Amino acid sequence: MLHKPLPVPRSLDLGIGFLIGDSSRMLRRIFNDRIAPLGLTQAQWRALVHLSRNEGLNQVSLADLLDVQPITVARLIDKLVAAGLVERRPDPKDRRAQRLFLTEQAAPLLEQIWDVAEDIYGTILGGFARSEVETLAGLLERLRGNVAAVPLGASSAPARGE
Repeated sequence: MLHKPLPVPRSLDLGIGFLIGDSSRMLRRIFNDRIAPLGLTQAQWRALVHLSRNEGLNQVSLADLLDVQPITVARLIDKLVAAGLVERRPDPKDRRAQRLFLTEQAAPLLEQIWDVAEDIYGTILGGFARSEVETLAGLLERLRGNVAAVPLGASSAPARGE
């Protein structure tokens, strides 16, 4: 089977996705390594962090934030409820739905997560001026907004073989 050589990138734009993806993957690996002694999985610490920023979410909204199926979040929340870190409360507007809230027991664990994050970011952002960090954060927020605006399922790429 003959393989076509990979195209030479035409501009920096073509490498940005790989840089962001690689950086994200490596950063997540570092976080997982540092959070592991707390007894949390990646899914658990990410759910706790999202809930700390958005208490009162329902499971479907949390699944969207975590980019997983709602059934996966249901099992994850079951474990966090059993650990005493999350509680489900009835949704006052929809009797079939439940809202998710952190318990008081989650607060010290979240403090430890924030301490780990502060240590990691202190290291990886070392050598950056405060203004550079602010610029980077602003650019990434804009990028995320642009990415979020791209509709899924609508491809403008030519079909294979065209």
